[in-house]
Amino acid sequence: MVVAHELPFIQQGENLLISAQLLHKELKVPTRFYDWIKRRIEKYGFEDGQDFYSNLSKSRTKPSTDYLLTLDTAKELAMLEENEIGRDIRRYFIAKEKEARGISLLPREREAFKGLPRKRFNNRTMLPYRDALVRIGYSRNNNGGRAHRYWMHFIKEGNVLWVTEEFAAHLFHQKQVYANRAVMLASQPVLPFGWGDSSLLNQGGVA
Repeated sequence: MVVAHELPFIQQGENLLISAQLLHKELKVPTRFYDWIKRRIEKYGFEDGQDFYSNLSKSRTKPSTDYLLTLDTAKELAMLEENEIGRDIRRYFIAKEKEARGISLLPREREAFKGLPRKRFNNRTMLPYRDALVRIGYSRNNNGGRAHRYWMHFIKEGNVLWVTEEFAAHLFHQKQVYANRAVMLASQPVLPFGWGDSSLLNQGGVA
């Protein structure tokens, strides 16, 4: 079984979730990501809030939708590619699922960045920034002005931009928070439709 990179999971309760963009990249699908995921969702009837979770994220250029897949959905999408890569990734998911049963939190940042080259600059451990972004679940070009705002965590050597290990870990945990927020927003409401008025909550004694 050959999987080019570790695919980090997000644990939400008993569910393991994975970024659809990372899966698309690992499957080496030639179709553009958003075209691919929308077609798969429409054709096979995957349901938001059950088979995957979507969340609209803002960027400097244009809004984009993040998709988090349940492990079962990710395995199904891998099989739908009908090639050896897809079968390998499905087996990889099954193996990781078995491992996860005895682990309280998945993943940890050390697993997400496993295998990336590291360098020491002035006694600081650095990671290649663009590669770290991909492992976290961002686009390679998702800079967002971080290198300017947090310049103390970056250094450029030749054509490679390096980031401190601690700032990469910060971005990793930040992505986990965004991902969990997407799951929370997609959850079924406690009260039926029309009962979400905050005044009703206040009447019930909820602050």
